[in-house]
Amino acid sequence: MARPPTGPLVVSFDASLRSVNDDTTPTSAAVGCVVTDGSETVATRSIAVDTFVSSSTLELRALVEAARTVSTIGTAVGAVHVNGDADAAVHAADPDHPSTPSTRLARRRVRTIRSCFAAIPVVTYRVVPRRENVRAHELAKAGHSRHRC
Repeated sequence: MARPPTGPLVVSFDASLRSVNDDTTPTSAAVGCVVTDGSETVATRSIAVDTFVSSSTLELRALVEAARTVSTIGTAVGAVHVNGDADAAVHAADPDHPSTPSTRLARRRVRTIRSCFAAIPVVTYRVVPRRENVRAHELAKAGHSRHRC
């Protein structure tokens, strides 16, 4: 962690999937997240993912890592605002949204996300355009360099 937060946290997450030329055979996957207190970076993560099933499941994995990152912050967090450009992941994790993931793995990841955020009084979820999620996307892409192919 870079430093303790001074206000509500903003969490941005993204996933990156690389494929061979046919765009149907995945070769590597990675996730990234950035946590800020609105003005300064509190924490970042960039992680290679060895096992992946689909792009939407990978986006949920990115949000799991973001939630775990927030849960490691040692000070009390009063609010978290989650931003991501993956509609399905954001809607699945948001308890106020009627979406329920169809796979057991996705449902387990949603439970993990909600568990990590359970002690935080205010948690909001928002789908943002890719242009507002650039730093998380860059961190996700950087995770590919950590793969051992």
